[in-house]
Amino acid sequence: MPPTVSLAREAFIARMNRDTAHVERPRLVAVLDAILAWSAARPDVQFRADDNTKGIIRFECVDTHAVLWSATPRHQDTPVLELLPGASRVLSDEERATAIATLGAHTSQVQDPTGRLHIGFSALKNANARTAVMDLMGELVTKAGKGARAKSVA
Repeated sequence: MPPTVSLAREAFIARMNRDTAHVERPRLVAVLDAILAWSAARPDVQFRADDNTKGIIRFECVDTHAVLWSATPRHQDTPVLELLPGASRVLSDEERATAIATLGAHTSQVQDPTGRLHIGFSALKNANARTAVMDLMGELVTKAGKGARAKSVA
């Protein structure tokens, strides 16, 4: 279990490097570092030290402990960023549609309206896509905190 962000980052990169072309590595690491920097700058988000051996990195909402995002190195593919894994039910249909539209605008992958909120790191190499997704993450952290609290009170 990586007890720190830096150890989790190293484990992620080691797994990613097994299946990533050498020329792509610096750009994909830059995406990871940008997401980690965004998370470190937010007092409402914290690293979740999980027992995992797959190099997955997760950050959660401080108040609710709902996972805000996870980054997963994938076998024979580029890593993927998933937003609100297992917690997207806190979004209304309209909020979910907006999130899917934002992600879909920056990737060639078809977004399933009922599926996971995810985007590949390849798409996030583009600075505009990365900014749009991080803006979305900022909106989602607020909604995940409020939505999870509201559901636990009900």
